[in-house]
Amino acid sequence: MTAQKTGEKVEVRRARRGDLSAIANLVQKATRSRIEVDEAKVQEWLFSKGLWVAEQDGDLVGVAAWQAENLVSVTDVFYVSPARLRATAGGQLLETIEAEANVLMCEANVLILPDWTSKAVRTFLRKQGYEPKVFEELHRIWREVLGDFVALDQDLMVKRLRERMVMVPV
Repeated sequence: MTAQKTGEKVEVRRARRGDLSAIANLVQKATRSRIEVDEAKVQEWLFSKGLWVAEQDGDLVGVAAWQAENLVSVTDVFYVSPARLRATAGGQLLETIEAEANVLMCEANVLILPDWTSKAVRTFLRKQGYEPKVFEELHRIWREVLGDFVALDQDLMVKRLRERMVMVPV
């Protein structure tokens, strides 16, 4: 089954205020209510991060939020539901974030995941080029950036966007 068949086409776009309720519902559904998100929290994401949604036939099926800090892209919101759309919706959301991060010269995109993230999601992310990393293994500068984002009950998956680190101001 390809993404181009009827009912399978997914479009990624920037989130809007009118999406707040649908995004909150999507996160509840995708996490089986493990994460409590209300419209106020989603609005905070909207105003403080790059917030993208994946839409299919008028319904939101994916959401991702990211921000760039000191040449590191940090994606700390990434949910797709239903799971069968992970490859299409999730893949397109990641491609969109990575393209924007490249424009900003980011060296890597770091996904911050709850420690209970499913094996299926982790396998999908590996296929997208992401590798599980332990915080202490990361470059010192990346650790400084991520220190404000990462909690003890979260895992990291990293995709290098540049082979070489940027060592001079851009």
